[in-house]
Amino acid sequence: MYKLIVTELAHQDLDNIVSHIAVQLANPAAAPDFLDEIDRCYGYLKSNPMMYSKCGDSRLEKEGYRKAVIKNHILVYKVDEIGKTVIVLRFFFGARDYAKLI
Repeated sequence: MYKLIVTELAHQDLDNIVSHIAVQLANPAAAPDFLDEIDRCYGYLKSNPMMYSKCGDSRLEKEGYRKAVIKNHILVYKVDEIGKTVIVLRFFFGARDYAKLI
């Protein structure tokens, strides 16, 4: 089992996404569903972090970044095999060019 660390920036991203879903999209019922998907993904990351693909950008791939797609969003993370740790770095809307933001 891996230890999961969620960065402050990832927490901020997640808060912004949930707020966007609930307020701007006027769909407050969808926000808890999205958080349930996040929790499910976190469970997978703790048990098998390599199940998700490496980032498609060559620079990010070389640096060991991986991504999980959750609905319309991308969770970007790194795995520390020696420390058995998964570090959740950021969440992005799927249409964004996240490689330029990391």
